[in-house]
Amino acid sequence: MSSLPDHGLKEMSPVFGPDVLGTCKGGSFHQALECLSQNGDLKARLLLAALSHFAAKGYDGVQVREVAEDAGVSKPTLYYHFGSKEGLFRQLCLVSLTSTSARIQAMVEPFLKTPIKGKPAVEQACLDLSRAYLDLLMESQEFTGFILRSIAVPSPDSGFRDLMPLVEKGLSPLGLFVNHVFGIGLEQARKEVLVFTSLFGALVEEKLRHPEYEITEAELQWAVRRWLHGIQG
Repeated sequence: MSSLPDHGLKEMSPVFGPDVLGTCKGGSFHQALECLSQNGDLKARLLLAALSHFAAKGYDGVQVREVAEDAGVSKPTLYYHFGSKEGLFRQLCLVSLTSTSARIQAMVEPFLKTPIKGKPAVEQACLDLSRAYLDLLMESQEFTGFILRSIAVPSPDSGFRDLMPLVEKGLSPLGLFVNHVFGIGLEQARKEVLVFTSLFGALVEEKLRHPEYEITEAELQWAVRRWLHGIQG
């Protein structure tokens, strides 16, 4: 006899881990959901529809009915799989951030294998990492908008401020890079990661507001050198 899904909101595990998302070619979180959805996975189809609506309208602007209709299912079907609008939103956060963390870890690992010494080598490593990080953010502007607008910058009265540790956990591999390159403690490295991501978040937010805007190599270098100036004093 089957049982109903457990929708305990605070202790959720992601319905798709990076191992499942990684089975789909293309790399981005959005592409992985599209692949799973095309292969008939209903939860992936619901999450894909939810991503589009939450990214465009924010949490308060989304109605469960429109997400269900977009996914081609009934509201009771959505509730069966995710429990509520909040459960759907939190599951989308969990899956997206779990995927992002795994990809950032893979991005950082090559840098951790060898010492990076001297100003030119440090600057080059930071530029290379920044390009890879920016490419990750820009793979799916819809996903990036969801992260920046719905999770990373919640309103002061948001009921989702408890999700910020998930954001920081997803970014934690960047802290290992900072620790490795600059030899600073992990707590200080965590703070530097927040500065790093805010600089690049500002560039991406400008792109989201103005699609015709192109982030140039000169702007990327400026952001990296500004960040380096703060760390190196």
